[in-house]
Order: sequence, then structure tokens, then C-alpha cells
Amino acid sequence: VCFWLFKKRWHLCTAISSRIKKVNYKMSNCPSCDSKNTKTLAMIWAGGSRTGQSGFGGVSVSTSGRISVGGGRGRSASQSHLAAGCAPPKNSSMPKIVVVVLFLMFAMPLLKGALSVFSEPKLMDGILNFIICAPLLGLLIWGLIKLYAKMESQNKTALSNYSKTWMCLRCGTQFKPYD
Repeated sequence: VCFWLFKKRWHLCTAISSRIKKVNYKMSNCPSCDSKNTKTLAMIWAGGSRTGQSGFGGVSVSTSGRISVGGGRGRSASQSHLAAGCAPPKNSSMPKIVVVVLFLMFAMPLLKGALSVFSEPKLMDGILNFIICAPLLGLLIWGLIKLYAKMESQNKTALSNYSKTWMCLRCGTQFKPYD
């Protein structure tokens, strides 16, 4: 039993420490109340979040000789209100959705036009379609790549700001001491 508890606690500690981005900042005083009781948002979130897992299995034999096998698994998660307020920003899936929708709306017709060089009854019509649609398709793909990179950089900026933000545990002020 002691080994089992130690093992579960060890897994919990390693799970929490793997979520926290290593920040090598010196302790900072609160700019509002000058308290030294400050922590990074990541530390507050990890300290107030708990997850657990359990499982069991068993076999029973009845007096009539019937054998029964059973088992189960369970997971739990809990979080303090303070930790919930200091949770890291969620990585948005919006850039991927926007790029896929725009690709389906515009790239598919352009691709059809570019490939119509083989299906047009007159070869000259197919070549003209290709000359018009191929550069537009290339421009669209280049634009979608740029759009995705810009939208994804906003996710990275939010995560970077999160890792630099501290909170005073006395007055609740959030601040960035090293900007």
C-alpha cells in the first residue's frame, strides 16, 4: 500500500512539473502592495490542479461454483478557484479551421480550372484556363500559409505572455516584472 501511494504521488508530481514551463526569474515584489508573496501564473495553476487515476480487478467464486470476473477504472480531476483563474491560455484551433474552409472554397475551383487543360475540347481553352488558374492557385496557397502563420503567432504570443506573468497572492494583482 505504501509503495502504491508513493507511486501515485510520484506520477502526480511528475505530471505537474512537466506542465510548468521552466522560468528562471528571480522572485519579484508586487508593484501594488510591495509583497514578496508572489508566484508565476504557471506555478499557481500547477499547485492548485490535481488529477488522479485508479483501477481495480477481481475474481470471485460462489458457493455453487460460478466464477465471476470484474474490474474498473476511474479518473478524477480537481482544481481550486485560484488555479482555474490562472490556467494557461488554450491553443486555438481557429487557424486550422479558417485555412481549411478558405482552401475548400477557393482552391478547389482553381484546381479544377488549372487541371481542365486535359478536359477542354479545344486545347487553347485548356491552356488559357491553366495560365489564369495556376498562378491564382499558387497565390492563394501562399496567402493561406501566411494567414496561418500570423494566426498561429497570436497563440504563441499569448502563451509567452502567460509564462511571464506573475500574481501577488496578497492583493491579487497580476504583473510582468521583466518587461
